[in-house]
Amino acid sequence: MQWFGSGKAQSDSANLPYGARLRAAVRFDDLTFKLNADKFGFDWPESPQIIEAIGDIDLGEGNRLYRLYLTDDAFIQIATANGQPGDVNLFVYAESINPSNQADFERWCSGGAPAKYRVGNYEYERVWGEGPTTQRVPLEERVYKKNLTSYEYDLTLYTMLYSREVEGFDREEMLLVTGEDSGPNDYVVSQAVGIPLTTAEFEIT
Repeated sequence: MQWFGSGKAQSDSANLPYGARLRAAVRFDDLTFKLNADKFGFDWPESPQIIEAIGDIDLGEGNRLYRLYLTDDAFIQIATANGQPGDVNLFVYAESINPSNQADFERWCSGGAPAKYRVGNYEYERVWGEGPTTQRVPLEERVYKKNLTSYEYDLTLYTMLYSREVEGFDREEMLLVTGEDSGPNDYVVSQAVGIPLTTAEFEIT
């Protein structure tokens, strides 16, 4: 069984970025949130968090996204290029949208992403695409929960990225709006808000 497209089986202790592995603990530096709590559109996860699942998204040409799903409704997303880690982002789930049926979900996915999107008290501007609406980006994700040799389930994601400036903060806050299709009767629109992380702001042990 291939492990994250590597071509050979490996163990949970294999070289994922930053030592990530199932059931590892993640601790965050709370100072960033304490200094900006009233400016963010999400709540900073308490430490420690446990990595309860790992998602793998193959972007092609040696590029991948790994998602470390945490105890609370949050995940760390790590981008890699040819195995080398790049951008790291923390996302915390906001309230989900539940389409009434499969047809409504499909209409949402194909209807195009608007140029602006509001969650809670904040409005975000679309990062990808041009014009008043643009198609969401389809991605395929495999989610591993028991081990890293066989995935628990897979799903199709219809994703759009938004962002907004945060006053007095050196990074933009981001919003991922995603139609998650896990099967004929399993679909939801998730909204996840977060920020880029520096390597000093989290530790995996």
